[in-house]
Amino acid sequence: MKLPSIFGNRGARDKPKDSYGGSAYSFFFGRSTSGKNVNERTAMQTTAVYSCVRILAEAIASLPIHVYRYTDTGKERVYDHPLYYLLHDEPNPEMTSFVFRETLMSHLLIWGNAYAQIIRDGSEYGEHSEVLLVVMKEQ
Repeated sequence: MKLPSIFGNRGARDKPKDSYGGSAYSFFFGRSTSGKNVNERTAMQTTAVYSCVRILAEAIASLPIHVYRYTDTGKERVYDHPLYYLLHDEPNPEMTSFVFRETLMSHLLIWGNAYAQIIRDGSEYGEHSEVLLVVMKEQ
């Protein structure tokens, strides 16, 4: 009886085998020895991941957001700037500021990026009329 057979035949250390399978997501989420695929959707079905994402996103979204203007003596809050309404109250007709920022933060935590598109009206100064959430993920 050979001594290596008692401990299992591992093979040469300089030629390791990939015994975890070949998931494209294994680079980002780590390898799974259970054979289950782990991606954004399945991770969010785990209560621990969902709770962490929700707590962080809600905490960031609940922080106050202000628009400032620089002056000679420093800076001051501005309430009449067009961006104030979009950032503080309603970025678009479908979302409140809290929901918009919470969704952006959730996308950042889950996919690693978050995008928003600024829609401008056709005025001379290019006033901002709304900010839309852009969902981009890999297929």
